[in-house]
Amino acid sequence: MRHDGGRAAPGEIDFLVCPPDAVIESFAGRPAEMDPGVLKAVSKHLARCALCRQEADRLLRGAEAAGGRGPWAWALAALAGLVLCGGVFLHHELARRGEGWARGAGARPDARAASLARFDPPDDGVPAGSFSEGPALPGAGPPAAGLSAEDARQLAAARASLGSGSHADAARLLEDLSLRHPRRGGIRLLLAYASARAEDFEAAHRHYAAAEAQGMGARACWGLANACLRLGDIACARRELTDHLLARDPDDEAALDLLRRLSASQAAVPR
Repeated sequence: MRHDGGRAAPGEIDFLVCPPDAVIESFAGRPAEMDPGVLKAVSKHLARCALCRQEADRLLRGAEAAGGRGPWAWALAALAGLVLCGGVFLHHELARRGEGWARGAGARPDARAASLARFDPPDDGVPAGSFSEGPALPGAGPPAAGLSAEDARQLAAARASLGSGSHADAARLLEDLSLRHPRRGGIRLLLAYASARAEDFEAAHRHYAAAEAQGMGARACWGLANACLRLGDIACARRELTDHLLARDPDDEAALDLLRRLSASQAAVPR
């Protein structure tokens, strides 16, 4: 490159030989960072030097290819993130759906034990006030105390569905009510019963457990024990019968009878 000393003006720069590789790389990849005079001189040199022009073209194609891969790389990274999130969600969903089976030490449901399960409608023996914002199912008395007129109509529709055998429809109506009134144990208990009659025993187990935690007493414990039986979790059923029902009432004939039947059923299983 020749110039007249000092900082050469852009028009005075010229390459008599091929410029260094670093200059060609800057021209192809980072032209905005180059001195305008040097940039012009490199451009003039490339016009008359086929070898340097080929090298610059090669570098330009490489830079363009790298830039073209950028959006694809970001798209693939985003897709990988979505797949990872989906995997985590699927894992938790499968774990939630399979928790009933896992509770029973992974054993398959025992047909003999499952046949002992029965679910009674929770109208009788439910603590008064369970449809208020604290710990009654509507019975012969005033229905749905504390509920709005619309909610009371929805509850009546759910009970009518139960009466007609449309258990899944009743469960959907009660699920909606329970979401709006999560503290009303009576709704939760009736939802657990509807889920059990619809043969969604995992949901029944979940709702009976929630109703028990809300103080719904022996009805919730009895339903939970029977839901455990239908899920194959014999240990859970025994625990509910002995630690909860019989702890409240050691003379509970229904609980004692189910324990006897359960023991006889287990004794009949071939070893």
